[in-house]
Amino acid sequence: MNTHRLEIRPLFADVDAMNIVYNAIYLRYFELGRTELMRSVGVSYASIEEQNLRFPVSEAHVRYRRPARYDELLYLDTWLDWVKRVSLCFAYRLSRPEKGELVELAAGYTTLGCITHQGKVSLLPDNLVQALLPYVVSGSRRLPGRDRPDGI
Repeated sequence: MNTHRLEIRPLFADVDAMNIVYNAIYLRYFELGRTELMRSVGVSYASIEEQNLRFPVSEAHVRYRRPARYDELLYLDTWLDWVKRVSLCFAYRLSRPEKGELVELAAGYTTLGCITHQGKVSLLPDNLVQALLPYVVSGSRRLPGRDRPDGI
């Protein structure tokens, strides 16, 4: 699977009184992941805006497994579950190194649509689709980490 990996160290502002990364911050990390994946293939959000397009999030899901804490080294892997004509689904896995292995902390996905600045549905730009194809994992939309037979 071709993924984009981003290193993250939670800021003090990211954690709650228990020194645990606040649940909504994970969605901000996911946004960092998809932004940097797109930048790595040569298509920035700024270049999308220049084409009179926007990518609003229409669905978001996070599954929390273990807590992340202030200043820990974390890895966010980002890939695409699918790309359609007017929408795409990014998948994410947040983990930390522990005793020589990566331990999953959270996993999730965001679905984004493509619209014009006027709010009309638009086709995804061909250059973006072509650039992202190496990061598409074939299969139906599934939550990363849901490969256990019990579905948990």
